[in-house]
Amino acid sequence: MINRLIYGVHRVLGTVLSIFFLMWFLTGIVMIYHGFPSASNAEKMQTMDVLQAGLQPFDSVKCNVAKPDSISSMAVYSYLGRTYYEVGQGSEMEKIAADGQPLPEIDGNYIRQAAAKWCSAPVSRIDTLQQLEQWIPFGSRKNDLPIYKFHFADKDKTQVYVSSKTGNILQCTTEMERFWGWLSAVPHWVYFTWLRQDVVLWRKAIVWIGVFGMFMLFAGFYIGIRNYRLQVKRGKGLTSPYKKKWYKWHHVVGTLFGLFAFTWVLSGVYSLEDIPDWLASVKKQYEPRKTLNQGMLVGDAYQLDYRDVITAYGGQTLRIDWSSFHNIPLYQVYLKGQKNPVIIDASVAGKAAEVDLTKQQVERAVKAVHGEEPMQVELMTEYDNYYVDTEGTMALPVWKVKVENADNTVYYINPKTASYRSYNTHARWQFQVYQGFHCLRYKVFVGHPVLWTIVMWILLLGGAAVSFTGVVMGINYLRRQFRKATVSK
Repeated sequence: MINRLIYGVHRVLGTVLSIFFLMWFLTGIVMIYHGFPSASNAEKMQTMDVLQAGLQPFDSVKCNVAKPDSISSMAVYSYLGRTYYEVGQGSEMEKIAADGQPLPEIDGNYIRQAAAKWCSAPVSRIDTLQQLEQWIPFGSRKNDLPIYKFHFADKDKTQVYVSSKTGNILQCTTEMERFWGWLSAVPHWVYFTWLRQDVVLWRKAIVWIGVFGMFMLFAGFYIGIRNYRLQVKRGKGLTSPYKKKWYKWHHVVGTLFGLFAFTWVLSGVYSLEDIPDWLASVKKQYEPRKTLNQGMLVGDAYQLDYRDVITAYGGQTLRIDWSSFHNIPLYQVYLKGQKNPVIIDASVAGKAAEVDLTKQQVERAVKAVHGEEPMQVELMTEYDNYYVDTEGTMALPVWKVKVENADNTVYYINPKTASYRSYNTHARWQFQVYQGFHCLRYKVFVGHPVLWTIVMWILLLGGAAVSFTGVVMGINYLRRQFRKATVSK
């Protein structure tokens, strides 16, 4: 009875889900090379104007803020010929024009100029969108409606989406990006507008498809192993008992790649869900972000005048953000032609020097989070099992801080950017279940991107083969059921 039930579960779920999983594995291959198109933050920075000399001192800017003693963040940038200060006070953001004049009206002229920053070709058409569409499927974008979609007459057929409320660029795509998006991220992440705009429904749909898929795969793997064991007991060795071509191939490839398929579906689910506490619970909650990422520090912490930073980089500065690492004031400086910001130590007046966190500074910062819990600090010069990047793009060296507590907390802190990652036992399990199983982020592949690509192709094609044979068997099964129903009538 149990075996009959397992066979039934595998057949019914396989008939329904095999097409989905075939699509999932094949689009996973394309995802190695192409993702969902986006107007990245780095691209947006490069559309800004270079900051000029002659700006106000910081104290003068504070005088124009409604509550100067409650500033939590600040930035300065120049855009479409005017310079602005963005001042954050808790969840509220205030924008101030450096010239003291009223902010520009977000009208048709402003929106056209903003869109033209992304493509210099003539505009062939402008659509006014009253609802979301494929390349802006996120529910949060409803606040920007109506959205203006610019079609440019260039060889790439560029399309730019602009918010009517803020004038901000929401998306920029080319014809080739849209083509590959349809073959990769859209089906792989189920980014269909009608579903993706409701994030709760979208998450539930993916999770439940994954849960039913795991039942299907577990049942199939059990059946595959059981049939091989029966063949061995019968003295026929490791041979498939099936004579029909599709059954035989499904049995063979399902046994070979079934475990991988199961872990890939499992990891897909846990890309959206947190692992259960019974697997790895958090013993004590810490709040490192509140201590290490304090935003803008108060008082006279910023000894270096931000205008000296603009001068130091000689007409290359696009934007400056006030930030910090623990109690160290920092400037994030975005430069023309550079993807990542330069992080400047603002604690010393007169010299725009890049930050270089010392062992003592790092130790003090982590102690501010964990108190007197024992810890070890070392400069790590090669990747380990959790600070790892198979493409070798993550920065080294980094400070590794191991805290001796019930959660085995570990911090990886970049001395040149003051950015950090932290893992406890719970987070390490989450990393392995998602990043390990799904993306093969293992130290063994570091420096061997070709090997990683070959292994991924083999595994994904294996999963696709299991799914394809399941699709064929499912279609044949439905045909048989249809014929039976027709005959019975």
